[in-house]
Amino acid sequence: MTVETVTKKSHDVVVVGGGIGGVCAAVSAARMGASVLLIEKSINLGGLATRGLISWYEPLCDGQGHRMVGGVGEELIRLAVSVGLEDLAPEWKKEGASPEEIKKRYCTHFSPTFFSLALDRWVLDAGVELVLDSHATYPVMDEKRLRGVLVEDAAGRAFYPAKMVIDATGDAMLAHRAGVPCELGNNFLSYWVHDFSYESAQKYVADQNLAAFRHWNHAGSSANGNGHPEGLKLFHGDSAEEITEFVLRGKELVWQKYEGIDPHTREIMTLPEMPQFRTVRHIVGKSTFQGTEDGVPCTHPIGVITDFRKGGTHYAIPYETLYHPDYPNLLTAGRVISATGEGWEITRVIPGCALSGEAAGAAAVLALSHGEDADRVPYDELHTVLEQKGVLFDLHA
Repeated sequence: MTVETVTKKSHDVVVVGGGIGGVCAAVSAARMGASVLLIEKSINLGGLATRGLISWYEPLCDGQGHRMVGGVGEELIRLAVSVGLEDLAPEWKKEGASPEEIKKRYCTHFSPTFFSLALDRWVLDAGVELVLDSHATYPVMDEKRLRGVLVEDAAGRAFYPAKMVIDATGDAMLAHRAGVPCELGNNFLSYWVHDFSYESAQKYVADQNLAAFRHWNHAGSSANGNGHPEGLKLFHGDSAEEITEFVLRGKELVWQKYEGIDPHTREIMTLPEMPQFRTVRHIVGKSTFQGTEDGVPCTHPIGVITDFRKGGTHYAIPYETLYHPDYPNLLTAGRVISATGEGWEITRVIPGCALSGEAAGAAAVLALSHGEDADRVPYDELHTVLEQKGVLFDLHA
């Protein structure tokens, strides 16, 4: 049987993956006037933050009262708290609060469902074209330049031509299949759900704290490995077999956690729509962020972030983590940029994904406007564009 491949219209920038890195890359490029297509394999945007139920917007501050992340990273936390449950500290809701006034970090829980709904509007209002339920399979290559992306959808197979491509897949699938050097991560077995109980419902009626009522509950390991089943391997998450084992084992642990509780007194609101791997695969780029560079400037930063796990840290992320120089029109965003070890832990969460996404989108447009490769984007211009978008560069070192 011969499968026909339908060629779709070409775009300046094609972004693959609709998680936080992908939506930020797409919006960043579209706001600069590029024609942008965002391809998402599910029907909901937001990735781990929404479909994965990891609905905590990690800190945008350094824990010492200093805002570290601006641009779309800050725009999105404002969007999240405007549409659903939130527990953002009051100090961060008002303008001009001094560091001395600020006692809590700039972070919040949010509604994964309403945030995902809001992301649809946010992306479309920026002029991004969006295709859902469309699974990108392989890049189409001309030596090491990507001509576009093959996609399987309800109609069959389609080819989407592109001048620049951004891999925001969360597992570097596109970059890996293009031949970019990559490294695999390791994941503890962890399965998170949102639940409520008869007791929490009574409490919600009394205190109306919806952020507490939509309760996080996890089976298996915590983020740092506590609770990982003894003797069980760590998971890469790079095959159907591993993904299936990870998910089924996680579900079994959930069953064990709720068995024995009166079924009329507890309910799981929803199960995750994707495997909750934190680190699947990242590229090995021109530069690699190690996570040891606290307070250390770099030559070509795309902005600064902090370690969400502890205060008082300040990291500049190099532009060169977004690409491999041998692949001239491919950039990455989100969990797949060139960051390893502690660096991967720091950049894989929402603020880091938003930062790399905004920079990747801007760099893609600048590369096209100058007729240059990703490796030859004029950095001074990129820095200026990102500053104009509200990205912060002060390390406070």
